[in-house]
Amino acid sequence: MNELFLEKPGELKMRDKVAEPSLKDNEARIKVIYGGICGSDLRVFRGSLPYANYPCCPGHEILGTIVEAGKDSPFTVGTKVVSFPNTFCDECEFCAQGRTNICKNKKSFGVTVNGLFGQEVIIDTNFVIPVPDDLPDERAILIEPFSVNVHALKKAAIAKGTTMAVIGCGTEGLLSIALANYLGADLTVLDLNKTKLEMAQCFNKNIKVMHPADITDETFDIVVEAAGVKASFEQAMNIVKPGGSLIAMGLTGDSIDFPAMRIVRSEITIYGSIIYTKKDFEDAIKLLQDPAFNISPVLSKIVPYTQYEQAYTDALSGNFAKIVLNFKED
Repeated sequence: MNELFLEKPGELKMRDKVAEPSLKDNEARIKVIYGGICGSDLRVFRGSLPYANYPCCPGHEILGTIVEAGKDSPFTVGTKVVSFPNTFCDECEFCAQGRTNICKNKKSFGVTVNGLFGQEVIIDTNFVIPVPDDLPDERAILIEPFSVNVHALKKAAIAKGTTMAVIGCGTEGLLSIALANYLGADLTVLDLNKTKLEMAQCFNKNIKVMHPADITDETFDIVVEAAGVKASFEQAMNIVKPGGSLIAMGLTGDSIDFPAMRIVRSEITIYGSIIYTKKDFEDAIKLLQDPAFNISPVLSKIVPYTQYEQAYTDALSGNFAKIVLNFKED
């Protein structure tokens, strides 16, 4: 069995998988089908995520099949599952409120603890989610990243005709566009990359796409910041309508200058949004089961895991959306 291994930033290799111990009663052994490369994986690879631990096995988005189950596992051999890769303690004040996404003791696969990019992995069954039989693998691998958007976009009321801007057309931005389009929003999308803007219009030819510098007097009921850079956060605040909402999804270490007077006088609501809960996974799965929900532009390509170097290079280029590693044996 092979796995990917990151000795330190920039040094990614494939190696024979370290021998796993016997399963604990609450664990399952999963034969991995697909692994999705995420923006946080790229930041761990580059060394730009300050809380990442090295060395580590990267990756946290996987789809696979249970091939061995501990005696306390609620899932049987043969069950198809996806990872729920941000753990929670179920004991802190936030877990008690059901807000497991901000658990004080949260750990993240592939970031703070070993990740899941291998042909087989062992996971505590509390952190896997079963996949319905009618959900194709190519949609199922998007459950985890899509759940981030399901969680975020619940924070503001989106209905047919709601004016909405999405800043940033990375994978999460595109997933926000997919969901907002499905809900009937009147969408404007901003990005520096023309290729990404073309991807955004694949959801609906009526989506308006613009370079951020071309915005003039337009304002929006809801603005989603998905780029994670200082300039886009500040622009997001400037283009929210009075009484509107800003949903902040992007991650940046920069200090942001927000116009306090405008926030107060115009009653702007700012929502921070991080990852998801299990309920968000359930809702994401229901949406993905609807064939009318167009999500195909998000999946750029699927490549054999042995081509991981090129896959990471392509992902780092910014010219692709989701790139998926195929861990199935030839």
